[in-house]
Amino acid sequence: MTFGILEDRYLEEVPGTGLLSDQGIVHGHEVAIDAARHLKRGTGRHAHVVLIPQPSDDPRDPLNWPRWKKEACFWTLAFAASLDGALSPMVGPGYVLLSKQFNVSVDNVTSSFGFILLGLGIFMLAQNALAVKFGHRIVYLASVSLMFISCIWCALSPNLASIRASRLFQGFGMSALQSLVASTLEQIYCVHERGSRSVIWSFAIMAGITLGPLICSYVIQNLSWEFGFWFVSIPLGLTVIAVFFFVPEALTTYKREEATNKLKRENSDDDTSIEKAIDAGDVESVDASTQSQSPSYLSQLKLWHGTFTDESLWKIALRPFPFLLSPVTYFLFLTHGMQTVWLSLVPLCSSTIFTLEYNFNAAQIGLTNLGGIVGIVLAMLVTGPLNDWGVVWISKRNRGIYEPEFRLVFMISMLFGIFGYVGWAVGNDHRMPWIGAVACITMLNFSMVVSGSAAVTYLLDTHGANALHILALSNFGKNMVLYGSTFFANGMVLSRGVKVSLLILGACQAFCWLASIPMYVFGKRVRSFIARHPHVFRGELPSQ
Repeated sequence: MTFGILEDRYLEEVPGTGLLSDQGIVHGHEVAIDAARHLKRGTGRHAHVVLIPQPSDDPRDPLNWPRWKKEACFWTLAFAASLDGALSPMVGPGYVLLSKQFNVSVDNVTSSFGFILLGLGIFMLAQNALAVKFGHRIVYLASVSLMFISCIWCALSPNLASIRASRLFQGFGMSALQSLVASTLEQIYCVHERGSRSVIWSFAIMAGITLGPLICSYVIQNLSWEFGFWFVSIPLGLTVIAVFFFVPEALTTYKREEATNKLKRENSDDDTSIEKAIDAGDVESVDASTQSQSPSYLSQLKLWHGTFTDESLWKIALRPFPFLLSPVTYFLFLTHGMQTVWLSLVPLCSSTIFTLEYNFNAAQIGLTNLGGIVGIVLAMLVTGPLNDWGVVWISKRNRGIYEPEFRLVFMISMLFGIFGYVGWAVGNDHRMPWIGAVACITMLNFSMVVSGSAAVTYLLDTHGANALHILALSNFGKNMVLYGSTFFANGMVLSRGVKVSLLILGACQAFCWLASIPMYVFGKRVRSFIARHPHVFRGELPSQ
């Protein structure tokens, strides 16, 4: 048993387990691991880190992209993700005002603008199939273009019916930036780089969710809600241009096998040496005849790259459903998807909560999102670098061997979310000042960024290319639950009160956190189960 992780009883080498460091700690002494001598490693401060997966020698391999190209692609997608996050809750502070303008209930306004969640959930599985068939680049471009057009449509909408239709198409466009980005991270970054990138991606989405209502609250208060959509359409238009120039196709036109290091640990008499047997066939190589020149920048700007698989769209669309048999799917749904639901209900209900308790106007309600900004900034600064450094540190103390379950140590941050909901509920009952409520919102956002990015990174490390399918399933379920919540969330706050409503969310958060404990303990056996059933689970975890 490694740090509480149960060993598998069927496979000697479980996929996902790999040699991550060329150094190990044995009885407090640092020793070199001979098995790492012939494997590719990082550079600079990562010179001791063994690359997982091992990059090929083909310049078309996204793992071999130059640094500037990876950074341009990642930060363009991160900026687009922040706009994606802003679109859903941006009008939240003005729901009470809009209910008076349209002469309908607050829940009616919330559900009308919540049509974006319906579109997001419906199209989540469709964009997944399109990306596998036609590539990531064309899906990204279509998504940001649809977001841009639908924002202008929403700004011109004269009634709730038109708003519902425009928000539905906005949801269609948003879907790629909430799931496909994870697949791109898996394509262009190695294991020791994914954690910090996942934190930044989560930060970008959460920054949009918190900054969107904050900025839009002033626009609603001083201009109108329509101007909010006009303003956000400007950076969206720039994003369309940026995606065209800086997000090349990450899917490759050749078969790059997942480099897997088959490791066998043998205890010597003095426990000072570590012997590893590595199958030479597992170290990735590319025959000289298949070597190709690095494609030019202009050649990568083309929109159409053909198809990447001969399978029909219908078969690809059905690919995610066998993963309903994977425990990782339910783990991700509970710890990432449902945690997002509870957190998203806060800005949806903030207009009602802060109007009832503190008599805030739209601008003041928007300012409460500053607590969320503090939380996500702290999460990025503290755990961004710590996420990747932590797993390397633990791996060294496991004789250089990495287990994906090491990522789940960071799931303990979900406790901050529990404290946030319960603290807000109890404090509200004792007439807590508004700054206390904002501090609780800070804890909620800190919890989401840290634990959510850890869950997604664990998914990437355990399911590889198939992570796209599981994330699509999780996001589909999450958005369906969140859309259904828009019909009664504000009504629940009005009927049951703020304290009871927040305690319910706190209990839900606690239940979701408990799912991380069995996943950590039994995670290695789950990976073995997936590897031993290749006819069900396709992709980069082959049967050994």
